[in-house]
Amino acid sequence: MNRPPALQKALKIILIAMPLAVLGNLLYTALSTGSSGFRILLRIPLSWMGLAVLLSLVPWVFAFLRMKVWASFFRLELKSKDLAEIVLANDVAAVATPTAMGGGYAKVGLLIYHGARPGLAASLMVIGSIEDYLSMFLTVAVCWPFFAPEHLSLTVLAKKLYLAASQVSPVVPLGLLTASGAVAFLWSVPTTRGLFSRLFRIDWIQRRIIHPVRCAAADFRQAFALISRGGKGYFALNVFLAALQWAMRYSIFTVLAVGIGLSPHPITFFLMQWLVYMLMNFVPTPGAIGGAEVMFMLVFKGAIPPELLPVASAAWRFVSTYLMLIVAAVLMLLIQKPRMRRRPRAEGPTCPLPATPQMVKLEPVAEVTELA
Repeated sequence: MNRPPALQKALKIILIAMPLAVLGNLLYTALSTGSSGFRILLRIPLSWMGLAVLLSLVPWVFAFLRMKVWASFFRLELKSKDLAEIVLANDVAAVATPTAMGGGYAKVGLLIYHGARPGLAASLMVIGSIEDYLSMFLTVAVCWPFFAPEHLSLTVLAKKLYLAASQVSPVVPLGLLTASGAVAFLWSVPTTRGLFSRLFRIDWIQRRIIHPVRCAAADFRQAFALISRGGKGYFALNVFLAALQWAMRYSIFTVLAVGIGLSPHPITFFLMQWLVYMLMNFVPTPGAIGGAEVMFMLVFKGAIPPELLPVASAAWRFVSTYLMLIVAAVLMLLIQKPRMRRRPRAEGPTCPLPATPQMVKLEPVAEVTELA
């Protein structure tokens, strides 16, 4: 079993498209600000630029520790190299999908590749998302009432997002709903259900699709049951680590702003960067390409001088995304072995296949001799 094909595709996209994205970033800066923009970037002290780069890369350490915590709890035999690959893949794969989807599918695929059962792998992805959202919800709920950006009106911003969302055609969801209802109705009729069984080989679907899904769901439920019984402390620790991880990532532009010559309030700028990342979920392009810069300028308009907006947006995007993805892709290429072997799955709940006529073993019938 090879690593997820989508992950290999994402690596190729990064190694080919990221240099082009950086070039486009530089071109946008040149067209927007001329030579003055590059002079501003070159005036950023190396100490502040280096700190911004550290804030972009060090969050991987906290993500690694979070994976290590759950690997220890579930007794997964994962090496440090395997955990590092999983952490990097989560960011690398996100470049091939919209931000709202993220790179969790790569995390699931690599966990299965390294021996975790599918249901447990999906559980770890969901648990990680819960940790992220809970840590940021608690942090923002505490900080926003006291350090809310004065120039930003959430009501006006919500109206703009509503107008943008209203342009999406309702035909697709209505069509999917209608098709699902029709299939459910036809399946409820015995005659059509029998016809479906003959045409689509329901026994094969049950063995190859329905049964694995049921096993994964059983693993999923068992993982959450184990956490509820003895993993609450692990979960609380990971929520704290997630808060540190995202606090660093949402402080990248704060450091760059100081280097440019501004005087940002650290908590206010943290909240604004969090808001930018939240709005990026509405951008349908892979990795929020093109839309992230627009969201940044929309949120920070009024907080920094207008002539610095293009430069600030380009610098933030390069350090927080493009540079990070290039480093992650290179590290993953160094981690991956030329010959990839599948490991045995970790211990977990087993779900036997349903008995079929082909699987029944017939015992030989003993010969009966008549008594004389």
